[in-house]
Amino acid sequence: MGAAACFAGALPIRAYAQYVPGEFPVGVPGYDEELGVTVVSRLRPLYEQRGIRLGDFIVQSSLDQSFGYNSNVLDLSGGRGSPVIETNPSLSVNSDWGRDALGANVSVNNYRYLDTPEQNSTDWTAALGGAYTIGRDNLTLSYAHLQLHESPTSVGAPPTTTPIQFTVDDIRSSYRLRLGSLEITPNVDVSLFRYGTATIPGEPASQSFRDANEVRGGTSFRYALTDQGSLLFTVEGIESEFPHQQPGQPTLSSSSVLAMGGIDYQYDGIWRYQFLIGAEARYFASSQFKTQVAPIARAALIWTPTETTTVTATLLRTIEDPDQISSGYTYTTAALRVDHEYLRNVLLNAQVGIDRAAYLQNGGTQTAYTAGAGVTWLINRRMSLTTQYTYTTQSSPVTRTSTSSLPGAFGTAGGSQHVLLVTMHFGL
Repeated sequence: MGAAACFAGALPIRAYAQYVPGEFPVGVPGYDEELGVTVVSRLRPLYEQRGIRLGDFIVQSSLDQSFGYNSNVLDLSGGRGSPVIETNPSLSVNSDWGRDALGANVSVNNYRYLDTPEQNSTDWTAALGGAYTIGRDNLTLSYAHLQLHESPTSVGAPPTTTPIQFTVDDIRSSYRLRLGSLEITPNVDVSLFRYGTATIPGEPASQSFRDANEVRGGTSFRYALTDQGSLLFTVEGIESEFPHQQPGQPTLSSSSVLAMGGIDYQYDGIWRYQFLIGAEARYFASSQFKTQVAPIARAALIWTPTETTTVTATLLRTIEDPDQISSGYTYTTAALRVDHEYLRNVLLNAQVGIDRAAYLQNGGTQTAYTAGAGVTWLINRRMSLTTQYTYTTQSSPVTRTSTSSLPGAFGTAGGSQHVLLVTMHFGL
């Protein structure tokens, strides 16, 4: 599998900012970076969605329709609840070749809050990617467009009372070169972030100053110790440019260098894991922001104690860019999930997670805790029914070091949120 894993998927919070890998579509070459097979993802021939074959391509479509209730939509003390309707159609086309690969995916997420319609939003993503095999080497090239919304309840979000629309255009490429036991993979990733309007407090506030052009380039080195275990080292440079700074405010642009090393163990057995630890140094173009050096980490672990139980743990720690609301922060997210096959067609899950933003320049911290459980009934190849409950609580109050006189920049946040969703899945 790839050198990285999807680290955000186990957290139920709609938390974005500029870290969005969990939103990229799985199944498209260049974006499909899962660590390994779990109870949820393993093949079940009696319940697998076959799709439609068109020549050398497989076409699959699905529709998830959810109904439920959110007890505190804005996650505030004494906040309002609302019935929730979520609709998620998707379509994917993937090649079925012996060598090389080509895939595309389009998906939509529509959120409707019947008693708080100002929180309604529609997200969509589209991606196209390909992989070309050259001898023992592999070249990938992928593009994705995402139209998303940053929730007011997100850790690190500005004090908005409505979702903030933003788009991401991402193009990435990598080349995996194999030299005996050594595998070298240079890669480049260019991302353009564009933000819409927030409501702070009760008044529209443009977020264009958060628009960013980000270029990431680096190389990973993997040395095989055994058929299953490898040493892994990666070094990366990041250039972040903010083209639309506010008049009279410092530029938010920065440059970063990071390095991480560790072990990657991909044996298809009881344990599969990847642990990387290192440091990142971020240098800001403005003298108002101090250079930040912080430890960073990326880890994923899959433990399969029995054939019917999988325990998945994930961890990520990064440094996030500043904006006119905060002076940047170190972001840590961790999650633990247990999946159990109670019956061949009945799957149980439980999970806990934490998101934490530690604001730079002594700006305080903000923390969100989550816990949840659910059950999925696989009815047949084309239908399944899932009931999922999630509890979220955030620290309050939070103080952020502001570089702006924007009203509401020092707002308080915090509360508890109970969400119950019943989802019917239809697949072709």
